[in-house]
Amino acid sequence: MQKLFCSYIGFLVLALFANLFVVAQDLGSSSELFKKTPTPSARKSSRAKAAPKKITKKPVASAKKKEPVNRAAIAPAVAKSAPVEAPAKTGETSDANPLTKTGETKTSDATAPAPTVIMPGTVVIKVGETPEPNNSQLAELAIERGNIARDERNYIAAETEYRRAQAWAPADSRPIFGLGNLYSDQQRWEEAEAAYRQAIALEPNEPEAHIALSFVLSQPVFGANLSARYEEAGKVALRAIELSKNNAVAYDQLGLARELLGQIGVETQTAYRKAIELDPNFAIAYAHLGRLLRRNGLAKESEAAYKDAIRLAKDVPTMILVADVMQSQQRFEESEKLLKRALQDDPRNPTGLLLYGRALTIRGKFDEAEIILKRAVAVSPQSFVAYVSLGSLYARRENFEAAEEHLMMALKVVSKNERKRLAQEFENVGDGLMRSKKKKDAARLFRQALELDAEKASLTSKLAAAEKR
Repeated sequence: MQKLFCSYIGFLVLALFANLFVVAQDLGSSSELFKKTPTPSARKSSRAKAAPKKITKKPVASAKKKEPVNRAAIAPAVAKSAPVEAPAKTGETSDANPLTKTGETKTSDATAPAPTVIMPGTVVIKVGETPEPNNSQLAELAIERGNIARDERNYIAAETEYRRAQAWAPADSRPIFGLGNLYSDQQRWEEAEAAYRQAIALEPNEPEAHIALSFVLSQPVFGANLSARYEEAGKVALRAIELSKNNAVAYDQLGLARELLGQIGVETQTAYRKAIELDPNFAIAYAHLGRLLRRNGLAKESEAAYKDAIRLAKDVPTMILVADVMQSQQRFEESEKLLKRALQDDPRNPTGLLLYGRALTIRGKFDEAEIILKRAVAVSPQSFVAYVSLGSLYARRENFEAAEEHLMMALKVVSKNERKRLAQEFENVGDGLMRSKKKKDAARLFRQALELDAEKASLTSKLAAAEKR
C-alpha cells in the first residue's frame, strides 16, 4: 500500500508569545502543536486514484480512497491521473457535458464514416450518439479536479469539486477525505474532524482514515477538553495499528498522542522507535524521537536523532514537518533554514508560510513576517489561523487598526470553539488601545470580545473602564 504522508505541523506557543498564534499544545513546560493531515487510499476504478502528492510518511487525506491526496500544509503533490472523459460527438465542443473533450472541430462532411473513440474507463461512442455520463464518471472527474485544485492551493475550487463528487457518489469516502485534507491544510480542525469521522463511518476498516482522525484530535482546539481529545487520538491510532500492523505513520501518531498526554517514558519512545524500525527513512519519527530524548535529558542522543531527521528531510512536506518539531523546542533559527528551502520549491504551501511567519515574528523580524503572513492569508482565505496570526503581528507592532481589520476577517470564519480564542485577541488589541489612550476604540474592541466570550469577567470590567468618562 502506498505510503501516505500525514501533514503534521506543530506550533510551539511560548508563554511570552501566547497570543501570537491560535494553535498550541502543551508538552511539558512549553506549548506545542502537531499537525497532520491524512490522505485517502486508492480507489477501485482504473483512473479514480487522484494519486496524492507524496510526502514523507504521513498522510494527508485526499479525494481518493486508498491514495488520498495529501495535505498542503504539508500536502504532497497530487499525482494527476488522466481524467475520465467521455468524448462528445466528433468535432463538437460541449460545455454542457463535463465529460466531453474540448477543442475538437466539427466535421463538415456529413457522409464521413462514424469513427469510434475509445478512452480508458469510458464507453465507445459513435458520431451522432449522445454520451450519457453516469454518476460515477462525474464523481471521478470532480475528484480529479478537486485534487488538482488542492494541489494548486485553490481551496475554494477544491471544496466545490469534492462536494460535487460527494453528491454524485455519497457512498464513496474519497471526496470526504479530500474535504478533510483541505480543511487540515487550512487548520480548520473542527471541520476536518467531522469529515474524517464521516469517512470512517463509510469505511470503518481504512487505517488511513483513523490516522487522519488521530492527527486532527492531536490539534489544540481552543475551548475543548484537550486531554480527552489526546486520549481519543491515542485510541484511534491503536485502532489504525490493528488495521495495519506495519504502518509506521500509525506508530508515530501513537507516540505523539502519548507525548501530548505528558507520557514521555518508555512506551512513547517505543512507539517512535517502532515507526523508525518499520521505515528507517521516516524523518518525522526521528524528529519526534529527538524531541522526546531531549525532554528526557539525553542531549547527545537527541542531537543524533535530529541530524537524521534533517538528513532525511528531502521533500517539501517533510522539511516543513521537521521544522515544526524544531520550533516546538524553540529552535527557530534552524527551522528557518528548512522552511526557506521548502518554500523555494512550494511558495504557496500554507503550513510552511505560517510556520515561517511565526519563526520570523518570534525572532523579531516583523517586516519579513508581515510579507510571509500576508501570503498565507492570500493562499488560505478561509483560514482562521492565518488571519489571527497576521492580526496578532499587527497588534505587537501597535498597528491596532490593521490588527482589528484582520481580526474582523477572522470573525467571518471563526468556529464555535475558536470564539474564545478570538475574544482573547480582540481583548489584547483593546488593551493596546487603552495604553494608547484611545478609550473609545478600546471599548469597541472589548464589546466585540464580550460578544464572543460573555462569561469572561475581566472583559466586563475593562469595558466599564473604557467607557468611563
